[in-house]
Amino acid sequence: MHKEIGTGVDAAAAARPLVVDLDGTLIHSDLLWESIVLFLKKNILRAWLLPFWLFAGKAGFKERLAHEVELDPAALPYDKQVLALVEAERARGRAIVLATGSQRRFAEQIAAHLGLFDLVLATGDGINLTSHNKARRLAELYGERGYDYIGNSRADLPVWLGCAHPWSVTARPFRLDDGRDTVHSGSVRGNTARALFKALRPRQWLKNLLVFVPMLAGHALDLPTFTASLVAFAAFSLCASSAYLLNDALDAQDDRVHPTKHTRPIASGALPLPLALFASPLLALAAIVLCASYNVLLLAAVLVYFASTVAYSVWLKRLMMVDIVTLAILYSLRVLGGAAATGIPPSFWLLSFSFFVFLSLALLKRHSELINLHKRGKDKTRGRGYTVEDRMPVGVMGVNSAFLSVLVFMLYFNSDNVLDLYRSPAWLAGILPLLVFWLGRLWVLSFRGQVNEDPVLYVSKDKVSLVVVACCLALATLAAL
Repeated sequence: MHKEIGTGVDAAAAARPLVVDLDGTLIHSDLLWESIVLFLKKNILRAWLLPFWLFAGKAGFKERLAHEVELDPAALPYDKQVLALVEAERARGRAIVLATGSQRRFAEQIAAHLGLFDLVLATGDGINLTSHNKARRLAELYGERGYDYIGNSRADLPVWLGCAHPWSVTARPFRLDDGRDTVHSGSVRGNTARALFKALRPRQWLKNLLVFVPMLAGHALDLPTFTASLVAFAAFSLCASSAYLLNDALDAQDDRVHPTKHTRPIASGALPLPLALFASPLLALAAIVLCASYNVLLLAAVLVYFASTVAYSVWLKRLMMVDIVTLAILYSLRVLGGAAATGIPPSFWLLSFSFFVFLSLALLKRHSELINLHKRGKDKTRGRGYTVEDRMPVGVMGVNSAFLSVLVFMLYFNSDNVLDLYRSPAWLAGILPLLVFWLGRLWVLSFRGQVNEDPVLYVSKDKVSLVVVACCLALATLAAL
């Protein structure tokens, strides 16, 4: 990278300052949207104020936000190649300037964190330092063609036009009015469409297969019932992806310091925050329209599910034990959604078994996180209400919940539902040892730190778990024949 920027640059380049843009250049994100998300995360009930702050102009809007939120400079998605370039040019003795449209307070915090900049120019005193404003300020300081500049967008065109050597982090060059083209610098930015699809977490749609449980449990294996369940699956998948986008946007700063979550599209900067915040309500609206056009009961179930997921993302997941109970309820709501779509009333046994087994899986998720946190020598994870000291009680509650679900399943044998639905219910007895083995094995592996932090995804890839599920389905089929 250092060689690339030096190509074709005369000896006088070392005497010119290297001016670096911040949003979309030095970082794979935009601090205006970062601060909006931070504000919404902590002040969701004050969101109605944001449009009124715009009356103060863009500079005033940025300043008001900067006073409302605290930014963590260490939790930003920096472009490592741009950083390496800046470090190399600084080592050559070159002056490095950070010139950004972001608010001055944030820019100075980032400059202090990195320790690479000799001067910081940023939005303040009622002036939004972007485009022509930035170009004029740099011309006043260094004169025409008296600096080199690295930027990323069309707003930088006036700045590039006034600099000696224009560089951009975009894959395609910008053509300037004087006939010059910008030259690529920094890392290659990824495909936004691919990043959006990844952020929808299609693998997590496996959880929505729970909407088919009422159909299977009620032995209603016909096309209309299957179609109704399929509609419920689509609605819950749209709603879940909407919630994932919102959750990842709100958690971006926390995810960036996580050993695995930092690769998520929003946390890494591959998916722009405004696109995620636009797509999230759009997906939720699509789910609501689908349900409203199909079934009022399904609409009610999906609305409760969506409200619960939003509450979880904004607030509940930070409350100890409340988050776990909420996760268990969200799993159970998928079953209820399938029941609402098909018109098959869920039995007491199904709801009881579902709640306890999902409660165990929710506790398993938290327990795995705490075990992995302990292995990394940390005491507390960001954005959660637990410390590593809680891993034992969380584990104990999880094991107890697992075997309570087994007890509920065992008592189910004596219910009238079994005699009504199964011709040979004795086959169901074979499911009991399989459940004990499967749940016990998951928890032993969790205590060993060998379970992924999302147990559902772990199960979907675990051959032993898949064999157990297949055997349980086979025994249930034999019991029904």
